[in-house]
Amino acid sequence: MTDIRNEPSVGKLEVRSVPRLRVLGLRERTSITELAAFFARAIPAVLDELARHNLTPAGPPIAVYRDEHGHQFQVTMGFPVARAPALVPCGPLVMEDLPGGQVVSAEHVGPYETLGGTYAALSEWFTDHKLVPPWMMWEEYLVGPGAAAETAYHTRVVYPLPWGGRPVTAECGDGR
Repeated sequence: MTDIRNEPSVGKLEVRSVPRLRVLGLRERTSITELAAFFARAIPAVLDELARHNLTPAGPPIAVYRDEHGHQFQVTMGFPVARAPALVPCGPLVMEDLPGGQVVSAEHVGPYETLGGTYAALSEWFTDHKLVPPWMMWEEYLVGPGAAAETAYHTRVVYPLPWGGRPVTAECGDGR
């Protein structure tokens, strides 16, 4: 057993079924080196916007990654919500409906800087199953800053399966 106090661990990879998930958050094009700064400003801004619109997070923070080109990618940092607004709130928020259905996921315990091992394990899983990873995926931050020491951070990395479509996204004023 890995001692999470001294080194990160990658939990068992599993294929499971998940429900559709609606996430409200901020979207930006960024790079891995700019990610921590984006999260630092996005999380409090999203929480403020959710409160302003009387919406409560229905789970831990989620980052949705897609559209990687070189070292840049698009990321939406937000929170799942149980009740969707009739219209996407105007302002900085965007809405994403993540697909329900089969996913492959792995749980990582340890600092964010060591997530590479979890991604390597998932990449190996896709290779072993002769599948190409989808162009989008998400991370669920189950335990993170403010709740535990870095060595006890708990992140779930999720890839939808099989995937051929795009998630539903909406911008300011779109109805659902």
